[in-house]
Amino acid sequence: MRNLIAVATMALATIIASHAFAQQTCLRPKWTECLSFPNGGRHTGVSPYGVPMQIEVPVGAEICVINEWEIRAETYAQFARNGAPWPDRDWEVDVDTFCFYKN
Repeated sequence: MRNLIAVATMALATIIASHAFAQQTCLRPKWTECLSFPNGGRHTGVSPYGVPMQIEVPVGAEICVINEWEIRAETYAQFARNGAPWPDRDWEVDVDTFCFYKN
């Protein structure tokens, strides 16, 4: 009986851990693509100055990649929410380092 309880507990822990890991998948839309965040999320990346950046994505947001350009052989992206620059018009991150994570 103890073995059955131990196996069941390990199976449940594995399912919970895999579900938590699945939510932390890096999503990286390409230029003109959009992502929906029904439960919110977060956005990370590295600025043109090499500074790590992070911001929370609001619940219900749809974020689109609206622009990509090259600076010093690095490509950067800008984003929009509801047709307006998001989070502001000066926010840009390296396309090789940015990620979106859904809650």
